[in-house]
Amino acid sequence: MNREEQIKALEKDWAENPRWANVKRGYSAEDVVRLRGSVQPEYTLARRGAEKLWDLVNGKAKKGYVNAFGAITAGQAMQQAKAGLEAVYLSGWQVAADGNTSETMYPDQSLYAYDSVPTMVRRINNTFKRA
Repeated sequence: MNREEQIKALEKDWAENPRWANVKRGYSAEDVVRLRGSVQPEYTLARRGAEKLWDLVNGKAKKGYVNAFGAITAGQAMQQAKAGLEAVYLSGWQVAADGNTSETMYPDQSLYAYDSVPTMVRRINNTFKRA
């Protein structure tokens, strides 16, 4: 898609997709497209996970609400999924206390290494990809 097509597609999505219904922006679709790089990487797991969670919290959960437990290991996340939970919660305090990449216990004040949560998410996603 060329830039004009990208702008029109983004404007159409913002206008018609209920997900964006109450979002107020201080920028235009043209601003977004202008600031994008020329290559658009696809983050499939992130996109699919976000779409699934959006659907769950907007009425598609089996029970009408979303149950979730905190997982601090990929194995726990897998067991939760196998048990039928529709979502897995990765808690900041759990990462601070037990799962950060500095291998040190921290209080729940975001003092741990910046890559700790993405690293834990990567471990969980790698486990789900192998399942």
